Amino acid sequence: MQKANDKYAWVYLFNLGFFILPLFMFPYVAWQIAVQVLVLLVFVGLYFYCYRVPNKHMKWPLLGMYGLACAVTPMNSGSIALFSYVGFFIAFAYSWKLALPLIVGLVATLVYFQFGPGTPWELFFHYGIVIVLTVSLFGRIERIRCRHQMQEQRSEEEIERLARSVERERIARDLHDILGHTLSSIILKADLAEKQLEKRDIPAAQQQLSELSSIARTSLSQVRKSVSGYRAGGLQLELNRLEQRLQEAGFATQVHGAPPQLDGPLETGIVLALTELVTNIIRHSEGETCHITFHENQQTYSIQVVDDGHCVAYHAGNGLQGVRERIEMLGGDVNIATDQGYAVALQVPKTLQETGEA
Repeated sequence: MQKANDKYAWVYLFNLGFFILPLFMFPYVAWQIAVQVLVLLVFVGLYFYCYRVPNKHMKWPLLGMYGLACAVTPMNSGSIALFSYVGFFIAFAYSWKLALPLIVGLVATLVYFQFGPGTPWELFFHYGIVIVLTVSLFGRIERIRCRHQMQEQRSEEEIERLARSVERERIARDLHDILGHTLSSIILKADLAEKQLEKRDIPAAQQQLSELSSIARTSLSQVRKSVSGYRAGGLQLELNRLEQRLQEAGFATQVHGAPPQLDGPLETGIVLALTELVTNIIRHSEGETCHITFHENQQTYSIQVVDDGHCVAYHAGNGLQGVRERIEMLGGDVNIATDQGYAVALQVPKTLQETGEA
């Protein structure tokens, strides 16, 4: 368990007034004063040492403090203050199973000095038991407080660890979607440029290479923005780019309905999901047409992406799994149908954006 916070350690020494005051009230000789001052200095050193060591290493300094208190009691009844600090650290450092008998032992020590060798103060036991038990209770409270503080710290560390894990997963999904889209476009542009060069159509080849360079620069910007958690351009602009990619890959593309005006994580999630779905169509579909349909009602936004390719049993790889995870994180769901072609329907709630969480 975390050791006590020693920020207020000096303040807690006020209880030593019980020990210091008799030095000025009673006619001690020089050597008695010297002995008591030495005991006080050593005791304070052990006191601060207890504040700075783990609980499991507190045994020996506590025994030293207890021994000093016993040694000086016949000379100065203010040693009840010293016993109280021993009780504090016992209650702080140990479980009740061990602390309780040790505190009972402290009380028994007070009884022994009161009714055994005797002390200079006849109320030594009466005041001593109150002070020792009270300060021991404070030690127990401090133990509970430190344990609670440590649990909160662990909870915060766990939350930070989970947040970092979620962020890494987000970046991995974003990079997968962005780079998959980009590399497919680069391959397509490079193939077109190669064909144009074979035909010795230099202007057309230069146009393809220029567009390839532009795609690479855009991808670099998107990767940087993805790492920082932000994606610019808007859904409409990204949709235009995806439509152009599909047409360049030979798909007659139609967009139905108006894309909603979104921002924040809701827009980012939908854009990246659409990017991955379009990339899958270009890579795997043998169809000729693609339809992207937008629809909304009072509660949800719906987007459907359909191609007419010959569909066989599909396996949800990293791309589709990333789409599903991304949409589910937005509170939505993904439905895939293969009855006629390949159809993916995305649904996300409007409340994410309207409540300011987007």
